[in-house]
Amino acid sequence: MRNLLNIVVLLLLGFNTAIAAEEKPIQLNKINLTPMPLDGWRFGFGLGYALYVGDQMDYALTRNYGDFKELRTNLTIAAFKQINEEKEWGLVFKTGSFQTLKSSNTQGLQCNYQELQSIWQKSLNDNIDLNGKAVTVNFQYGLGFMYYKSKYFAVNSNFKSEDYVISSVGYGFENRKDFKGNEYTDIPNKKFAALGNIGLNLGFRIAGNLSLYFENSLQVSVTNKLSGHLNKLAKIPPDMYFYTGLSLFYKFGKGGSRLGCPKF
Repeated sequence: MRNLLNIVVLLLLGFNTAIAAEEKPIQLNKINLTPMPLDGWRFGFGLGYALYVGDQMDYALTRNYGDFKELRTNLTIAAFKQINEEKEWGLVFKTGSFQTLKSSNTQGLQCNYQELQSIWQKSLNDNIDLNGKAVTVNFQYGLGFMYYKSKYFAVNSNFKSEDYVISSVGYGFENRKDFKGNEYTDIPNKKFAALGNIGLNLGFRIAGNLSLYFENSLQVSVTNKLSGHLNKLAKIPPDMYFYTGLSLFYKFGKGGSRLGCPKF
């Protein structure tokens, strides 16, 4: 009887050991389902041009005129998180300046800015993660704010250089007068302005998790002071700028709906 009891105990121990051995891989699979913190995020930086759009533009691109050039390099830093196969959300920081001449190059404007925007991107070919195809076409839109200074100035046509500042925002000028005693219009401190974004992005998968994006977007502000021209009467349209540039991104994981998919 004692021998029979010992046999039963040994069989039970063996059965429990077999069950534990079979459960161990299942526990490991569950651990593998947990995504990494950066899965689905892409980070990148880029360079581009910002061109003024508003009622102070002359519809001509000044490339080299003395000290002036309208093609001025701007910096972009961005991070996007994939939401699903169609959409992603991110934060985009831009810094730089835009400049333009008008009135037969006798007057000009310049704006230096830093901005932060919350951007949504929607893939028009359902390929936001660039896994299905090598190219994605993204419609983008967003909201944010910018911190800027601007000036409206006269140009010395003989030396092709800035002559004097007619009006300004953020340059510290105040209580200025010309030689006739007429007061200039200035706002001494830099200003904040809300703005919206709408545009189109083309994304290209280069190799692995590296991708290149070509952005073309319009930034529409709620102010008419980006030109620095404080004496104009028109409040509409507000000042805007058009941005075009290239950005290089690195993406972590596969992202989107593929995150956490079981692998057996």
